[in-house]
Amino acid sequence: MADEGKAPGGSRIGRTFKLAKLATSTSAHLAKGMARRAVGAEPGDDRLDRHRGIAHNVVDALGSMKGLAMKAGQILSYVDEWMPDDVRPAYRDVLRKLQAEAPKVPLADMLNVFIDEVGEPPDEVFAEFHDEPIAAASIGQVYRAVLKSGEEVAVKIQYPGIEKAIRADLKNLSLLENVLRASTLGRLDVKQSLQDIASKIEEELDYTLEATNQSRFAALYADHPQIVIPKIYEGYSHRRVLTSELLHGRTYKQVQEEASQDERNLYGRALYTFVFKSFHSHGLFNADPHPGNYVFLDAGRVGFLDFGCVQAFPLNVPHAFQRIIGLHWAGDEAAVREALPDSLGYPGKPSEEVKDFIYDYVTHLWEPIREDRPFRYSPEFTKGIMQRTRGGVTLGAKVALAEGYPDTTTRGLALLNRLQLGFMSILAGIEAEWNWHRLIQEFFIELEEGSESPPQD
Repeated sequence: MADEGKAPGGSRIGRTFKLAKLATSTSAHLAKGMARRAVGAEPGDDRLDRHRGIAHNVVDALGSMKGLAMKAGQILSYVDEWMPDDVRPAYRDVLRKLQAEAPKVPLADMLNVFIDEVGEPPDEVFAEFHDEPIAAASIGQVYRAVLKSGEEVAVKIQYPGIEKAIRADLKNLSLLENVLRASTLGRLDVKQSLQDIASKIEEELDYTLEATNQSRFAALYADHPQIVIPKIYEGYSHRRVLTSELLHGRTYKQVQEEASQDERNLYGRALYTFVFKSFHSHGLFNADPHPGNYVFLDAGRVGFLDFGCVQAFPLNVPHAFQRIIGLHWAGDEAAVREALPDSLGYPGKPSEEVKDFIYDYVTHLWEPIREDRPFRYSPEFTKGIMQRTRGGVTLGAKVALAEGYPDTTTRGLALLNRLQLGFMSILAGIEAEWNWHRLIQEFFIELEEGSESPPQD
């Protein structure tokens, strides 16, 4: 567990100062390194140490700030295609601490929130309450406890002052963007990622909403052999305190380091099923796919945590994608190219250049399901997504200058497609291999046989 820190400050001035200090420090370190390399005075080990120092500064600053700042940092930790190969270990090994090991807030501060919400201290509510947090997330800290009826539970308590801190961050988006752009060497579309997070983060402040989301997913997957959703204990859950079943298993890092290829394939199948069956069968997308939100259990089962950021779509949205995937499988690429902009909610009439970009981007995302054969997710595949994303940024700027920024007609669709990069980075990180074509076909067959079958043309 990380060192103890402080509760996140809510002052916009104070948080602005932290971000400005981090941006200045990062830029200075990078400029110094560039100057030394220009004269051949920076050995490889020195370069690695310098970038490791930058990563530590990012973790210390964003991790202590919590909220929007920390959540943005979490994306940097697993969408790692922006990292130059020669310094990748420096960033990857340090930034992954933001997934669950960020600086923790003192227990006394957290207990004040618990008592404000529940009305009495944890040792009177639970048979046991462990003082040491088992995880430090972006909005709350998680503790192990035991109910008086004997069930072992995870108690997530919201950080004091986090709501005010997030409001301050929302006013500081441009400065946070500068920090992240410098921290990623200008190689990640941080502006769009920040806008995605900002559009949903205020919903995550209400744990009663998260409890409702989690219970909904638990009902949908109650009998699934691979997908495990922890039970919510409603009587112990409030707006800033959430109590759920505690799962024991391996972390994402442990799976990367210890699991066999067969185990990683089964875990990948469970992850893929949860994401794409939820979308295609139920119009639901859990929009926070980072490694700290998964617990890897035995027999290829995966426990899914954190349902504070869920996007729901009317079923006609996934049904449209199912029809277009069918056209893709049938080889009618002209029809796919024409249909994709509308299915993604692109307003008005797209230019031929926009159609070309969307077709190239989406069909690359669909490469794993294009043919009836096994496909292994890899860093090379996600680098292809990153390259296309950068092209989309350039094209988006051109469109915005010529026509104004084209807001999508269906809320959440842009978020869905951009977050697929994050999820596919998760699969690539464990190099999961499966016949994804057959797996998604199974989802579609179930739909055709069930009450939620897609409309016929």
